Amino acid sequence: MGFCRFVCVFVLATVRASTGQVLECHPGEWLCGDGNCIPDIWRCDGDGDCLDGTDEMDCPPRHLSLDCPAGQFSCVDSVSCVNESALCDGQHQCPTGSDEENCTTSDSCLDSDWTCLNHICIPKELRCDGRNDCLDNSDEQDCGRCEDGVRCPEGLCLSAEDRCDGKVHCSDGSDEPATCGRRCSEANGGCSHVCTDEPWGARCSCPAGYKLSANGVVCEDVDECTQPFASCLQHCTNTVGSYYCHCREGFTLNGTSMCVATGNATRLLTLRKGSIGLLNVETRQFEVIHTPNSNPVALTFDLIRGLYYWADRRGNIFKTDGRDSETVYAGEPGIKGLACDWLNGHLYWTNQNTEAIYMGASDGKGFTTLLSKNIQPAELVLLPVESLMFWINGGPGDRMTLEKSWMDGSEKSSLVVLTAQSPYGLTMDVAARRLYWISDFKKSIETVKVDGSGRYSFMGLFSSSPALGLVVFESWFYWVDDKGLWQAPQHQPSHRNLLQRATLPLLLVYHELQQPRGSYACVKTPCHLCLLTKGNPLGFSCACPNSKVLLPDGACEYPRFVYSTTSEITMLEFKGKETRKTLLFTTDAGILSFDLDWYRDWLYWVNQIGQVQRISLTNGKMEMVATLLPVCLVKVDQRTGSLYWMSCDQACIGVTAADRGFPRSLYRTKKDIHDMYLDWLRGGLLWLEGDLIFSMSLSGGEPREMLNTGGGIKGSVVLDLRASSLLWNSERTGLTTMSLLQDKRRSAGKRWTISGSIVAAFEPFP
Repeated sequence: MGFCRFVCVFVLATVRASTGQVLECHPGEWLCGDGNCIPDIWRCDGDGDCLDGTDEMDCPPRHLSLDCPAGQFSCVDSVSCVNESALCDGQHQCPTGSDEENCTTSDSCLDSDWTCLNHICIPKELRCDGRNDCLDNSDEQDCGRCEDGVRCPEGLCLSAEDRCDGKVHCSDGSDEPATCGRRCSEANGGCSHVCTDEPWGARCSCPAGYKLSANGVVCEDVDECTQPFASCLQHCTNTVGSYYCHCREGFTLNGTSMCVATGNATRLLTLRKGSIGLLNVETRQFEVIHTPNSNPVALTFDLIRGLYYWADRRGNIFKTDGRDSETVYAGEPGIKGLACDWLNGHLYWTNQNTEAIYMGASDGKGFTTLLSKNIQPAELVLLPVESLMFWINGGPGDRMTLEKSWMDGSEKSSLVVLTAQSPYGLTMDVAARRLYWISDFKKSIETVKVDGSGRYSFMGLFSSSPALGLVVFESWFYWVDDKGLWQAPQHQPSHRNLLQRATLPLLLVYHELQQPRGSYACVKTPCHLCLLTKGNPLGFSCACPNSKVLLPDGACEYPRFVYSTTSEITMLEFKGKETRKTLLFTTDAGILSFDLDWYRDWLYWVNQIGQVQRISLTNGKMEMVATLLPVCLVKVDQRTGSLYWMSCDQACIGVTAADRGFPRSLYRTKKDIHDMYLDWLRGGLLWLEGDLIFSMSLSGGEPREMLNTGGGIKGSVVLDLRASSLLWNSERTGLTTMSLLQDKRRSAGKRWTISGSIVAAFEPFP
């Protein structure tokens, strides 16, 4: 018995709640035909990332010396095929290495950085500052000596003879001040403050808190708050000639710059002799919380809910409240970072084996993959009060970066390039909004603000013994090496103090001010998994556990397909690895077409003589549905429940309103209508008439010609509702898609030509 109809009915479970999308992307992103944005580098990389697959269409041909399968390209001067994803990944898969040719260098720095000879990236302002910031001294080469000369802002050092020679050498003109040839005895040399006579003229200088302007005359206020590592660790307010510090709620100012936490004493959540516990920094007492059966490789906690989490080498994640423990997830080995969204109670973790970042409910009822393309994540930290996520990431070759994104994985960007620095131990001072990590190459503690500013290095702290872990709280560094636990003030890190001689391989600051409460968007959402993001005006996005799909109302369901033969309609439900088959309806009258009203549990079908009937999937009630003519195709508007139909003579499209309403004609033609498509999500009706695709509103009106396909269609044209696109197989151009949002057609080329007909489409896969 052959199939007569096949419907991708889980489309309803995957469409967006909105009826439209803003067709605009951020710089460095590419606009898909479905309205989504992807990174530019994902365009034409061999992997379908857009829902409609348009990122892999109209791509320039790669090496055509060999006819390779779809998703692969041919090596130059070779008979080998390799995956498109292998291009420029730092590894030579082609015998001649052609897969690594014409690639962007993996050691490239950010635009705000300067590249050292050893490939380390440093802020441009550190170039020619008199310090060996690169460690190979390349940042101080060709800078010259400036004891008696002029240092230009761009690092160039001029000789004393170049000052006041009538020619501008510095980019800001500071080598030609307005005081050239003047004397202090005459109107103070023109200086606004201090004046000193020099052979070339009057030298102006400024008191503390001021700096000399480029014209060499006026003293301007120094904004101490914009220094890379300002004296104020939390809030800083600049004043004319000075500044003052203040603290976040829960801290008090001790002296002029140090913010001291109020409330409970500082404790460190750590692992000692196989037991998870809390170490009081003041009393040095260790309180055992739980002794796990396997050694933890990552720790985190949820202070508000009184829970502690850890992961072991097998990829299992556990939790305890200090009394009982249980397995939350049994996963894949390779977990490196584990963090808690303390506002929602969710868990986030990285896996170096699967090269992905995951988020899961803390009750173990499902997790989802946030990022899994072109990432190699290590340590991970969260800032839920700002909806931010940070992680150390490996890239092509030996490239290392500190990455930043919203907590739903969107708008990913590189905060710092860390190539050649061997970074590890990522941590955060939440109150200061600063990230810290260890550079094994530089033997230093590195820091940057969460917005990417304030880059600073505490050099040479670990010259004698490498650090194993790092945390930061108030104004203190805490780190562990093979001797024990150390403490040092940030402004005088060389004044270290050994707190305890113990091996503590994992370290976290356990204090309520490290997990501050605040307002957040996931208070009353319908989401199964709620992800914080400021990339969405709502402040959150919904996600489903892997293997489930998202409904418009935020609920999650397993994907379901419905198909029919000439006598039966059957539903397949995919529950993970299990497939459930349910017979929905059987008849001897034949089935020409069918559709389902998921919201109202009605199953519609057309019998062999063009009559439409429906049956309630709830109580089995059966009814006739009125039409003006015998029909051979039906489609349900999921929003209103109205039934749209096409007559068997292929000349009329009509609608019957929900709740047994009267039928009416919407469109008539003297040509043949080959197929009809219902874009109920955006309120559009489309149909194929000859070689032309037309559209109009679901309420009727004037039809609009959208596209001339030019003929040559092999089989059917199908609608991918979620991707807002039509797909078909063309004899000339292979797999072809048309974006309903952009009114634009794209072709995947003949390598994607499908034998036969496309029957349904979901995401980029027909």
